[in-house]
Amino acid sequence: MRKLFAIIKENKLPAIILVVAVLMIGFFVANTFHTNSTNSQPTTSQNTNSLYQELLSIYNNIPTQSGKTNFLKQSNNLTQKVDPELVDLDSQIITCSANVDSLLSSQPSTGGSCVGGNTPLSSIKGKYLSGQCCGTLMDTKERHENLEKLQAYKGMPDIPLDPMHTPIEMAKGWIDYDNSTQLTSEEQKVYDQAYAISKEKPCCCKCWHYFVNEGIAKKMIKDGTFNSKQIADYWDASDICGV
Repeated sequence: MRKLFAIIKENKLPAIILVVAVLMIGFFVANTFHTNSTNSQPTTSQNTNSLYQELLSIYNNIPTQSGKTNFLKQSNNLTQKVDPELVDLDSQIITCSANVDSLLSSQPSTGGSCVGGNTPLSSIKGKYLSGQCCGTLMDTKERHENLEKLQAYKGMPDIPLDPMHTPIEMAKGWIDYDNSTQLTSEEQKVYDQAYAISKEKPCCCKCWHYFVNEGIAKKMIKDGTFNSKQIADYWDASDICGV
């Protein structure tokens, strides 16, 4: 640039040429700065692709088809981030099957659900029976409200205070208790009254959770520590359906 000014000065070019030259130099410098600045920032396309790859990795690590289906809906087809708590729930065992024994076999499989088909599992280690078997949970507000309500029952042994993280062995214990326990006619009246006033009943469909909650209700009645309203309130707070 200094050489150019020297040439202009020595040749005593008209002022108008000097002005044009200065403007051209200024434009060149400004354009170079803008180009370098633009290239230093990721483009919208690059940002979008990075998010997609992140969400795709999460999707691929979800073990069940039901969980994958829920995650696709929550992420709007892998275009937006998902609450980590929802990702955790998607990553548990989601099934409508009442046969939890199949999960405890040497070749565990989930059984189908309303949102996805059967999925063979390589291992159940560290996994819990979860919810969202009839629909996708889109936020955790109601879930947290229900978890707080369930604290009223913490004095009862072996009760799932977080039904969307129910240990498989605990579920089996309650299902076995339900199958082996008969109510007297008077006890059945308490059960029937709870059933009548509950919004959710033991569950929205006759899945593993239904029979777990039925077994819990029978135990509450046999122990005589909970009345029909308390049983109904427990059922309603232990909703795991997802919608």
